[in-house]
Amino acid sequence: MTRLIAMGAQAARRPGGTVAEVFNDAAARQGAYGLLECAEVTRPQVAAAMFAAGAGRCAALPFVYVPVDGSSLTLTDTARAKGFGSIGDRVHGARGLKVISALLVSPKGVPLGLGSQVWWARTGQPSKRSHEKRPTKDKETRHWLEAMQQTRQMISANAAGTRCWFQLDREGDAWPIITEADQDGHWFTIRGAYNRRVRLADGSKTYLRGLIGMYPAACTYDLPVSAGPGRKARTAKMVVRACEATLDFRDKITKKHFPKTVNVVLAKEEGTTPAGEKPIEWLLLTNRPITTIEDLMQVVRGYAQRWRIEEFHRAWKSGACDVEDMQLRTVEAAEKWATMLAAVAVRIERLKLLARTEPQLPAIEEFTSIELRAVILLRFGEKARKHVPEGTVPTIKEVLKWVAELGGYTGKSSGGPPGSTTIKRGLAQVGTAARTIAALEAKL
Repeated sequence: MTRLIAMGAQAARRPGGTVAEVFNDAAARQGAYGLLECAEVTRPQVAAAMFAAGAGRCAALPFVYVPVDGSSLTLTDTARAKGFGSIGDRVHGARGLKVISALLVSPKGVPLGLGSQVWWARTGQPSKRSHEKRPTKDKETRHWLEAMQQTRQMISANAAGTRCWFQLDREGDAWPIITEADQDGHWFTIRGAYNRRVRLADGSKTYLRGLIGMYPAACTYDLPVSAGPGRKARTAKMVVRACEATLDFRDKITKKHFPKTVNVVLAKEEGTTPAGEKPIEWLLLTNRPITTIEDLMQVVRGYAQRWRIEEFHRAWKSGACDVEDMQLRTVEAAEKWATMLAAVAVRIERLKLLARTEPQLPAIEEFTSIELRAVILLRFGEKARKHVPEGTVPTIKEVLKWVAELGGYTGKSSGGPPGSTTIKRGLAQVGTAARTIAALEAKL
């Protein structure tokens, strides 16, 4: 366990995709390889400690957003001897691992940790049976269910008074996932992918979009939209409608129908859509009560937090940790290393968001005293005491800006506040300096 903690700390100080990049000391590098190949230290053991720490940070909160999403790690396996599975469409030969992650996010939008990760490698040939004709236990849908189950268990064990509020994109619009998400008093918001059939009170049936379109606007809000491929910058006028609907689910294996009552929130752009573009639209299914306008807006704001997991994936895979660069030889070693780097990616995203949402937070709450000294010395050199007088406690916003500047951040010309890439570069320098300071002080 001591070596595992030391490995995680080093990866946090010096993020990188390969073991050689993180550990520049030969003995430490060999020890890291040994632990990753050690059968007695398993990936679930490594993950459990990380998930418990993340869940523990939720203990004082009434609820925590839990964006859940899947991703693929494309990994080097030219000889197809490492046990990895097919990635993508199973035709073009990419190899790697699949993973579902559940990220814990505070009501303020700050990542707290991971609540679960479920890993698998696709093996064998695709089933000849239609996807619709296979039971849930034979579909990859089961991994989504497992991720939510594990997260609830972690929260129950480490933050018993906290409610999970799962946030899923269109892939979550499946009756097994909706049913699983609606367990033990926890909430869910899932973006609708289908115009589902709805049962009305008189026994007749209609379709969801037609039903909610009959309801008057409950409220409106302005949504700033940045320019992008095929999208013009604008301030979109979003109109919100809401209703309760009893969805008519159908199990395509047993042919049985069964009802599921949910609240439905539709946020749709009206009157501001440029010619040639589709209006921005979120059709959200939720079990969160929506009795007030504030409730409706809370559902919309909550779903916006789903993007945090996209940012986590970016930091994990390319922006900071480059996890796909690993060259490990077995599935177990790859999963262990990727799990450690996932914790590092969450930390970087947490620091990034804290600097934006809680800028006055004392930096000592996220950095050790030696790390702070290293940041200040690297950034200001012999003028360190002038910029940060002795006894002064800098804020998280100040320190993260200094870290990012060490990594190449240039302020406004960088296009916005510090991002994961410049933070990663800066942390690598800070980690080296902090170890040097600690070693020098140990000799005094």
